[in-house]
Amino acid sequence: MSLSPTATPVAPQALPAGLDAIFVIHATRFVERRRLIEAQMAGLGLPYEFVLDFDIPAIPDDLRQRLFRGDKLSPAQQSCALKHWQAHRLILERGLSRALILEDDVIFSPQFWPALNGLMKEELALGDPHVTFLGCGGHYYVPHEQIRAGQWLYPRNQGKFADSYIVSLATVQRRLDWIEANGITLPIDHTFEHIDRTLATPMFWLEPPVVEQGSHNGRFSSALDKSHPLWFQALQFRWKKLWRRRRHG
Repeated sequence: MSLSPTATPVAPQALPAGLDAIFVIHATRFVERRRLIEAQMAGLGLPYEFVLDFDIPAIPDDLRQRLFRGDKLSPAQQSCALKHWQAHRLILERGLSRALILEDDVIFSPQFWPALNGLMKEELALGDPHVTFLGCGGHYYVPHEQIRAGQWLYPRNQGKFADSYIVSLATVQRRLDWIEANGITLPIDHTFEHIDRTLATPMFWLEPPVVEQGSHNGRFSSALDKSHPLWFQALQFRWKKLWRRRRHG
């Protein structure tokens, strides 16, 4: 996937029909990530909102004790989880039918905007609840023999990373209720997948994916896990991408 991390700002434009908002999960200390996502969004002219609540120093102790179970998650993982949780709360409070949630290290391919417009036409035909993944998280792809010309979304039986996904209102309610009752014990992408599998929430993948994570492809160091040098991350990312693409092709 040829990526275009920066672009010249264009005039503001409306989101595709059926997509009510875009939320960007962001930790305020990551200035370079903010500049990159701002440049990409300006290049597309898209409206969006940063989720800035719950940076590590700003996590209330009572909330930490209420929502997290055990001590497996680092402060950075807890912060990331709470920011996704907050984005879900905003969707519910505002009664949004669908919203796109992005993490601040995403890098769009040049096909991002055409794909977003195309997939939303199929999104409108999907029932509620459901969740749709736009990225290549884990380098999992729809097998070549299942791909149909003109089709954007494919039902799958597993989720992907939480870097880029469209979530419906009923899915938001399910996830929030489950977390309130059971708490969070795993990184948020694993938590969401566990909830969605447990509650049989339909999951869909965009094929081909149009988002990569800069913390995986070597542009940024990971904020959540110990990582190799950036040059090694970039090499490892490209190798996995090539190998799994061939495997699924």
